[in-house]
Amino acid sequence: MKMGIMGAAVASGLGQLLSFMILISHFIRKRGDLRICRYKCSFTLAKKICNRGVPECFTQLNTPVTAFCYNWVLAGTLGDMGVATFSVLSFIYSLANAILSGVAQGLQPLWGQAFGKNDKGELKSDFLAGMKINLLVSVIIYVILVVFRIPVVRLFNSEAELVEMASGALPVFALSFLFMAVNLIFTAYFYSTKQTWKSNIIAVSRGIIVKAAAIFLVSM
Repeated sequence: MKMGIMGAAVASGLGQLLSFMILISHFIRKRGDLRICRYKCSFTLAKKICNRGVPECFTQLNTPVTAFCYNWVLAGTLGDMGVATFSVLSFIYSLANAILSGVAQGLQPLWGQAFGKNDKGELKSDFLAGMKINLLVSVIIYVILVVFRIPVVRLFNSEAELVEMASGALPVFALSFLFMAVNLIFTAYFYSTKQTWKSNIIAVSRGIIVKAAAIFLVSM
């Protein structure tokens, strides 16, 4: 629409507003049992919420931490072109991550309910279903990115040198989505079934420690 940065700002605001209106409609229509009501602060409950939320916190921190490490390394090894190339790859990563995370997050209430009922059969069934779906989706994403890597990169930037560099790196970069699909399912499963420490280890290792170490060591 040729609105530049102002257009991007308006689009961001409208996106948040629209999602808010969809969510608040649940309370306006008064369907189901969930209601907004008075709440008495509970330190014990707050502690539980924070404890269960740590894995998801690290999952969300994954993107900015990764971007920081990559930009630092690429600026010193490949210069501005390397940083620009990674910015394109990070956009693609964010889209893939959103899709694969959506499957894991969609399974959380199912796992929580099955865990509350102590239904091990349903837990196993939902886990296997989630794993199959995420693996299948990650393979489809990978194939699309490999086959159409040049058109995909050009969606974000059409500069010839950048397209060549990004399209060359994309098949290797996109391999991580196959492993990410599995990691996200395990992380969500563990913190949905009160195995938070396992979830924390996966989330911290995948999102920060191992990834940051790999970025710096491989470049060396």
